Amino acid sequence: MAPPTLSRPKAMAPSTPSRPSPSSSGGSAIQVVVRLRPMNESEKKHGTLPVVTAKTQEKSVTVIKGKGPRQIKSSFTFDNVFTAFSTQEEVFEATVKPMISDVMRGFESTVFAYGQTGTGKTHTMEGSLSSPELYGVIPRSAQAIFEHLKQPQYKDQVVTCSYLEIYNEELRDLLDDGTAKMNDKQGKLEIMEGKNGTFCRNLTEREVKSAEDVLNLMQKAQQQRIVGETKMNKSSSRSHCLFTIQVHGKITLLNGDGDMEFFGKLHMVDLAGSECAKSAGNEKGAPNEVARERERMNINRSLLTLGRVISILKERSENKNTNARIPYRDSKLTRILQESLGGRCKTVIVATLSPSITAIEESISTLNYAQSANGIMNKPVSSSLISFGVGENGFSNERPKEGSSVESWQEMEMRLQYMQAQVEEAQAALARKHLQQQELQERADKSEADLLESQQKLFNANLEINSLRDAVAEETQKRKESEEELFRTQEELKKTSLILKATQATEVALTTEARALIGTLETLIADRNEMHSLVVAQRDMESQRRKATQRFQQSALDVLSNIESAFAGLRSNIDVHQSNVIDSATLTHKLGRQSISEFEELLAEVARNVQSVTNSIKSQLTG
Repeated sequence: MAPPTLSRPKAMAPSTPSRPSPSSSGGSAIQVVVRLRPMNESEKKHGTLPVVTAKTQEKSVTVIKGKGPRQIKSSFTFDNVFTAFSTQEEVFEATVKPMISDVMRGFESTVFAYGQTGTGKTHTMEGSLSSPELYGVIPRSAQAIFEHLKQPQYKDQVVTCSYLEIYNEELRDLLDDGTAKMNDKQGKLEIMEGKNGTFCRNLTEREVKSAEDVLNLMQKAQQQRIVGETKMNKSSSRSHCLFTIQVHGKITLLNGDGDMEFFGKLHMVDLAGSECAKSAGNEKGAPNEVARERERMNINRSLLTLGRVISILKERSENKNTNARIPYRDSKLTRILQESLGGRCKTVIVATLSPSITAIEESISTLNYAQSANGIMNKPVSSSLISFGVGENGFSNERPKEGSSVESWQEMEMRLQYMQAQVEEAQAALARKHLQQQELQERADKSEADLLESQQKLFNANLEINSLRDAVAEETQKRKESEEELFRTQEELKKTSLILKATQATEVALTTEARALIGTLETLIADRNEMHSLVVAQRDMESQRRKATQRFQQSALDVLSNIESAFAGLRSNIDVHQSNVIDSATLTHKLGRQSISEFEELLAEVARNVQSVTNSIKSQLTG
């Protein structure tokens, strides 16, 4: 691509314009960050001139191109800029970690690294799997996802991984165990259009339970990934790789009314580096010359298509050339990234750069590509011209006589500028480290004070615990006694309950009987009243009868008295008659003695009978 347009020296405004939020613009702008690698040992050994500098605080990248009066300084600003002093953790925390929350809420996100070969794309994406400090984006993303899933609101989660490689426009499954063959139609990888966008059919998806499982899959996949040695890089990636983590799970709602199901994806793409034939170093006659040249052409063709897609999307975002066709289908790379570029994904692009003068053209091309990917965002690009003699057209028309010394001075100035930028970055990094160290020291002091306080609290707590143990033992004894008393009380209560139940039953029976007795009593009272009336009537009759009896007794007594008188008179008459009879009997003794004896006995019997009847009547009358 052509370098930025020249302009007269002017003050630069390196601050990054503010991005509109998704809520205000209705979308999510592509975030673009730049990472500048340090000079490698080979460049230092050969004294390679550094021409690219970066400033993290200002989020700017400066490129110095050319020498002498035609020297051009171009400045670019981005969402974030990282230098040689930036750690892997800082890159991840500032770029990808905010996307993890989006993935855990069901969004599809993409992060991919773009740049010339040998600028640190694979280091940024994968890093060193043997050292946790050097972990790249992929392993750190896996750790962050599983840390999120440990939160209590997540449940029923399933995490799967896939690893796709695009080599010479051919699709390869890096997680395939060999069961699917490339010539088998059922197992052949194909990019298809689905209801949720493009996807790769028959791509293996491995379920993982932890971040360690992801690391194991990456280590196995690295053995199958195609790499090769070039002039720029001893282990250059010869293919584009797409590592995808899919998270399917549920989130419990705050009020507990239900669950929210989510399906999030995180695509992490490690693009092959762009190469030119001169810098690639494919010497004629080399055994792998044809293969390397084919790889280089396919890589550049797919990256060129990617650049065209981004340029057209840029024009559309600026309401220019809105009817232009977006060439997604011209490359398998752009087709698989269709949702990441102008689609539904939230995307972060990490552009990697080399500070070396030997890669200045590729660095400017990468910066222009990254600048285009800003979408609707306007990123300022300022240029300045350094001149030692001004002609009529404003530029120097003659070369200085002492060109070699001036050129050496300019190179020295460029090196000095690079070193100054490095020093500033180092000072900034040291300041950040110092602040971090101060924070750590403050945390340590606070932790030590908290520890002493905690120890004192622990000592007091132990004393309190010992006293509480005695109290607990006493309370336990009291509790046992209370439990025994409660048991006895419960037994008594049971007995009382049984007695109450029996009493209630008895009361019911007695109440029934009492009611029956009351009825009977009422009947008896009625009968008694009736009987009383009868008794009163009978008493009256008895009184009358007694009076009649008394009258009868009196009459009888009178009769008896008369009878007694009569008997007395009769006895006297009998006695007289007896004497008369005796007198006559004497005369008639022989004839009447027997009849007289009989007559006396008869009279005695009559007297006894009369006396018996009299006594009986008296007893009845007096009784």
